[in-house]
Amino acid sequence: MKTVHIKSKPQKSISLLIVPHSKEISQINIATWIPKFFLGLILVVLLTSGYLTYDLYSSHNRLKESYDEKAHILKDLEELNEQQKREIENLRLKSAEVQEKLDSIAQLQETVRNLVGLEKTSEESTNNDASPSRGGPALRRSSVMDYEDIDLNTKMKELSSQLDQSSLELSTLIDDVEKRLKYLDAKPNLMPTSGRITSGFGNRKNPFGRGTEFHNGIDIANSSGTKIKAAGSGVVTFAGYSSGYGRYIIISHGYGYQSIYGHNRKLLVKVGDKVEKGQIISEMGSTGRSTGTHLHFEVRLNGKPVNPMNVINNMD
Repeated sequence: MKTVHIKSKPQKSISLLIVPHSKEISQINIATWIPKFFLGLILVVLLTSGYLTYDLYSSHNRLKESYDEKAHILKDLEELNEQQKREIENLRLKSAEVQEKLDSIAQLQETVRNLVGLEKTSEESTNNDASPSRGGPALRRSSVMDYEDIDLNTKMKELSSQLDQSSLELSTLIDDVEKRLKYLDAKPNLMPTSGRITSGFGNRKNPFGRGTEFHNGIDIANSSGTKIKAAGSGVVTFAGYSSGYGRYIIISHGYGYQSIYGHNRKLLVKVGDKVEKGQIISEMGSTGRSTGTHLHFEVRLNGKPVNPMNVINNMD
């Protein structure tokens, strides 16, 4: 018996029956590819939507991470900026403080110079004229001026330069002051004793006869035994007796100065002794060529007698 195979035709459409309640049944034929198309389309839309959603979510996360990172960096920068602002303000305050100290140093230098009678050198005067930021109100105006107009680094370099210059000037001033004080200590400008000046420097009537004579010093009268002091520091180069000065002392002070103390009753120092200004060196008397108890005080500069009254209390 022969078997016959019957091939079924592929279904090309789908029939939809519409059964209303009151009308006749209607049939709609739909091609089979249409549902497949819409199903594929829905699948594509779902996949695309899923991908876009995932990509959007990933982008959001990346943006959020980037934002958080930049926000953190911005916060760090803001904190660094605030710290730098504080440091700059501290530098400004320190700069102003240093300038005020430089001002005080300059004023102190001027005060010290005036006290010891030192004059500014031409170089120092030139430096001060060239730099109005040194000394007095001009310094304060220049240094504490609006910092908006001055680069802080430039200002600090200027301050460093001024500090170096001030240090050099102070070192020079110290040397000058030491020399000046040594000179003033040696200069015989201290009144050697108390009493009344009975005879001045220069021409006078001869107390021992007729005519006039030149008096090389001044005579200071007081009671016998009155203490006599060295008019300046120095070295005793003579302590002895002569017919004119009686018992007398010569002190060499350096700088061309010598002082002579005559007619003493008693000498309290000897040749070679180093004496300090104001040290008691003898007692007043009336030895030698004398008309009464007194001190003959004489000052010589470079070997020539000068008026002691022009030297006493003179700080030049």
